[in-house]
Amino acid sequence: MENNNNKNKIFLYLLVVFFAVFVGSGIFLLMNNKKTTNNEQAISTSTVQQKNIVTPTFTPTKGFINLKNNSTLNSVKNPVDLSLMIDSDGENITALDTVISYDPISFDFVKADSIDSNFKVYSYKKDNRLTLTIVKINQNNLSSVFKGEAMVNLIFQPKVKGNFTFTILPSFDKEATKFVNSETEIIHPSLNEIKITVN
Repeated sequence: MENNNNKNKIFLYLLVVFFAVFVGSGIFLLMNNKKTTNNEQAISTSTVQQKNIVTPTFTPTKGFINLKNNSTLNSVKNPVDLSLMIDSDGENITALDTVISYDPISFDFVKADSIDSNFKVYSYKKDNRLTLTIVKINQNNLSSVFKGEAMVNLIFQPKVKGNFTFTILPSFDKEATKFVNSETEIIHPSLNEIKITVN
């Protein structure tokens, strides 16, 4: 009788241990699976965020938008005078956008002035880039075909000495460098960058 009681106790003890191990394993697997799912979601979110900031690059179709340095002496005392040179390759232009990358720690953007009175320039600074939106305001029948001429004058004030690059970007995030012609077609021009040494 006592022997049977001992066997029952052992059996009950083993049953409790087995049940505890079973429940513990289940909880461990459940938590591990949840961590994996969270990691997968984090990776997925990260991938989506990276995809959102990937910007397209465009194959140039016509014309160019180039920067030209007009300054003869670049020093921390003298502003850097740049021109935005435009060639529309025969297209009648009604608007254009330009994204310019520069070092905002080394330069202060001062102003952008339209050289052509038929166009108005709007400038927007963000992080390390300057976006120019240039719109035809005089909607006359005059054609606005540019043949490698200066359209906008840009002034930057150097803050430090060194070698720097100003680059016209094809695109950044949702911004893109482009022409819009009188038929509202978008044209992607060739672009350039210039090196400037400040003494």
